[in-house]
Amino acid sequence: MELMDFLYRVMEELGNAGVPIVFKGAMVLNLAIKNNNPSKVERATRDIDGDWVGELPTMKEIEKALQNAVNKVDSSLNVQVVRVFGERKSAGFKISNERGEKIASIDLSIRQNRFCKSYISYVNGVAIKGASLSKMLSDKIYAISSGNVCRRTKDVLDIYVMSFIMKIDADELHRIWKESGRVLGDFKEYKIRFFELEEAYGKMKGIKNKPDFIEVYNRVSDIVHMFEI
Repeated sequence: MELMDFLYRVMEELGNAGVPIVFKGAMVLNLAIKNNNPSKVERATRDIDGDWVGELPTMKEIEKALQNAVNKVDSSLNVQVVRVFGERKSAGFKISNERGEKIASIDLSIRQNRFCKSYISYVNGVAIKGASLSKMLSDKIYAISSGNVCRRTKDVLDIYVMSFIMKIDADELHRIWKESGRVLGDFKEYKIRFFELEEAYGKMKGIKNKPDFIEVYNRVSDIVHMFEI
């Protein structure tokens, strides 16, 4: 079974079990662009990302829910905790095979996310609750607005891809940031670290129809200009 297909099946099982997760990231973006992707760019991933939106869980409760879902897809695999959630820190897990080798990761933030919609998994046609495109775009623009942007090259590429399939509504994004308690940075790192970003981008693997970096950078820069302070 292909890894991406396996991960979608795990997400399907979590949804079928009523586990309170709103999925996000590349897994959801790939569903959004499955039948509408003018950019032609596809980014493979080895991770499931999401927000746990139910009552405050224990790590044991999350681990059990994840293990149950994984077992329904492949009973030979194990889920293990790699990071306990805390303030500004998500819960991290790895999925390992019988030899203890990591095959995928699961990263879950413990927070509410009302900006969501249903996506249809192409594996079994199951509806999966995922973050809206506007919510994912808001997260990615926020991520590159401050901090070490060279660690966020996947977000830069995702913003590029998303810009082809949606109309960017600045007012809506500002509403999401306000409700999420987020304040944008000044994008200084993005603007002054072009060559470091280009180097990091060059090292990205698993990108189908990967465009030249300058094309990505210029298109994303046009979006950044919309939100500069």
